[in-house]
Amino acid sequence: MWAIINALATSLAFIWGAPWREYETLRVFRAIQRAALGIGLGIVLLFFAYPDALFSRLTLYQEALTPNSGTSELTHRGWDYPIQNFLGAFGYDRWLYGYGIGTTALGGQYVARFFNAKPPVTGVESGFGTLVVEMGIGGLVLWITMGLAILFSAWKVVKKLKGSPWFPLAFVIFWYAFFLLFPATFGGIQPYEDFLLNAYFWLLLGVLFRLPTIALSAQFAANAPPSKPWRSWIR
Repeated sequence: MWAIINALATSLAFIWGAPWREYETLRVFRAIQRAALGIGLGIVLLFFAYPDALFSRLTLYQEALTPNSGTSELTHRGWDYPIQNFLGAFGYDRWLYGYGIGTTALGGQYVARFFNAKPPVTGVESGFGTLVVEMGIGGLVLWITMGLAILFSAWKVVKKLKGSPWFPLAFVIFWYAFFLLFPATFGGIQPYEDFLLNAYFWLLLGVLFRLPTIALSAQFAANAPPSKPWRSWIR
């Protein structure tokens, strides 16, 4: 589901951010058509090469994601279950100020056993709920404030680069930041705690905020008058 949402969001953004006067939108449409054609050909190849695997997955998706299916998990997994886990964080006594950073981490059980310490807090699956359990309601408020500040600043850069060749890269970094800070973390704290995803997040933010300077440097280099040839004064 998130793959489909990401594909639609990036496709619409690339169309919106393309320079219409230079007919770059047609190139974006062609690129999207080629990508859709490639996906279609891949499904056709799967149909002929591994039909059982393809149909079994399609059946699973139809039963689990179709709203009118008797075994649909779309509403439960998409909303009810995450909300229940988030609200479960307020069932802990210290939801106001938390138990401390890392107290719900999986490795805490090994540390507690080694030092004969008190067993760690069980915690909840919701990432926002984990923030409440570890750092209290104030930690969650600070997280949301930090996320909104990052996204607001990133969106200003994206709008500034609209119509330039750097726009697709800027928007993808912005969308990655949005996905990691809010939807992915709301479902669970594991994506943000993944050191690869976390490292890419902060490194790419640095790239994003540097893009306007790179774009201006490239534009200046393109418009700069040609330099005079070097003359040799040695005879």
